[in-house]
Amino acid sequence: MQVLRPRTLIALAGVSLLLAGCGSTSSTAAPAHHATQHKKVAAKPKTPAAKSPAVTGASAPFIAGQDPSTKTVTLSIVAGATIDNFYYNFDGYDQGNATITVPLGWTVKVDFSNESGSAHSVVIAPSITSLTPAFPGASSPDASVGQQAGQTQTFQFVAQTAGNYILACGVPGQASQDGMWIKFAVSSTATQASSQQ
Repeated sequence: MQVLRPRTLIALAGVSLLLAGCGSTSSTAAPAHHATQHKKVAAKPKTPAAKSPAVTGASAPFIAGQDPSTKTVTLSIVAGATIDNFYYNFDGYDQGNATITVPLGWTVKVDFSNESGSAHSVVIAPSITSLTPAFPGASSPDASVGQQAGQTQTFQFVAQTAGNYILACGVPGQASQDGMWIKFAVSSTATQASSQQ
C-alpha cells in the first residue's frame, strides 16, 4: 500500500475543491445583456427579513418631506444607488421588496436621479407588464429612454385613484426582466405618506 505524503494530500484536497467549485451550477453573473455596463462585481445576496413597520416623516426611506396640511409629499428616488441587483434598483430596493404608500388625493413630487452606468427612469404604473403612467404626469420625462448617470429630473402628479401600483423603471425590459421595481400604494385611509421594506 502506498502512503501519500502530507503535501500531496493537501494538493489533492485543493484540486478537489477547485473542481467542485467549477462544477457548480449557480451563478452570480449579471445578465448577459448587462455584463459590460458595470463593473463585474457579484451582488450581495439578499436575506429574507421580516417586514419592518411603515415609517413616516422625512426620515422614512424615499420620503424627503411631506405636509399633511397641504396634502403634498416629496419623494427622493435614486436609481442604481447600490450594487444590489447589479445596480438595477431604487435606493437599493428592487423586485417589489419595498413599498411607498401615499394618501389618496395627495400631490406627489418626485426628485429622481440616476447613479448607475445605465439609463434609467421612473414611472408609476399598474404593473410591470403595463408601464403606462397610472396618473397624468406620473413618470419622468422620456421614461422609455431614461436618463444617464448624474442627471436629475423632477415631476409631479396627483394620486387620484386608490389602489396598488408599482414604481418602476420605464426603460424596456428593466422592470419585467431585471426586476427594477418596487410597490407603490395609494391609500384611502392613510393620513401620511410612509414607506416599508
